[in-house]
Amino acid sequence: MNAIVPSFVAGLLLSGGPTLATKYSTDRALRFGLEATIEMSMTSMSVETDEGPVEAASRGSSSEITYEEVHVDRVMTAEEGKPTKVRRSFEKVGGSSSVTFNDNLRETELESSFEGVTLELVVEDGEVECEVVEGSTPDGDDPLAGHRLETFLDGLLPADAVEVDGTWDIEKDAILRALRLDVRRALYARPAPAAEGERGGGRRGQRGGMGGGSSGALEAADWKGTGKLLSADKEIDGVSCSVIEIKLEASGTRELSQRAGRRGGALGAASALENSESYDVRLEGKLVFSNEDQRPVSLTLDGPLHVDTRREYSTSEGSRKTHAVQDGRIEYKIEVSEEAVETEK
Repeated sequence: MNAIVPSFVAGLLLSGGPTLATKYSTDRALRFGLEATIEMSMTSMSVETDEGPVEAASRGSSSEITYEEVHVDRVMTAEEGKPTKVRRSFEKVGGSSSVTFNDNLRETELESSFEGVTLELVVEDGEVECEVVEGSTPDGDDPLAGHRLETFLDGLLPADAVEVDGTWDIEKDAILRALRLDVRRALYARPAPAAEGERGGGRRGQRGGMGGGSSGALEAADWKGTGKLLSADKEIDGVSCSVIEIKLEASGTRELSQRAGRRGGALGAASALENSESYDVRLEGKLVFSNEDQRPVSLTLDGPLHVDTRREYSTSEGSRKTHAVQDGRIEYKIEVSEEAVETEK
């Protein structure tokens, strides 16, 4: 009896391992749904002046922020397996944040001016040009910079053929793209101040303002990562898939912006002697890639985040030192699906 060998498995036998790469063609569109959650709690807080330790008012505070994004990529033209024109429609960009401070809860809805916007990205002379073809130009300085034609998960895939248990390094830029940290500030940019008399009534959701704290540490982090092919032919929902183990990590210290004296006369005319933040984050999870459809299917990541912030100010009234330690977790859930493409008549 002759055995029927699927073409993908036959390719493995001939090459020694699969080449995992997203297929780009004009007969397909991909829908990406992302939800990222960062939960943080203040585990310790100390304040000290020249007169000795003082009670820290923010002990016991906690925060949670969730980013949600749904966009559809339609390949308009492709050459040699690479997209040369893509239309990216942002169906949903938003989220929520909550802060608990001394038993007081403040909740805010996050908004983005990208919601409902369609971008067209084109490669011209090796450079990516981006323009708005549906909706209004989003808020912020240079909001269309940094967008790429390829899917934001491509950088997690191996560049060459790989065997089961084979590993590869993942570059920092690829990690920033996979976590959407390269465009997060643009997606949630603050709107321009409303002119006098143009402000509407009622409570609106917040845009931007999430660059500092834990989110800012993630964007500035010196990321590194590895991928490992766990399985080259695992059946998931009736489809042959490759399963990749993803490990990402970053640690280091960054200087923070000067914020001394922002509370009026509380610190007087202050100068910062120290204003730094140390961070440590480790994420692990799995990337599922459809062998049949030649595209990512899902990515899940989860792991701890530790942030240690130290500030010291010198004022006419003396010095003031603060030391805050926050611990929490990060979770990413990304789903990718096929979107029906209407053929032009």
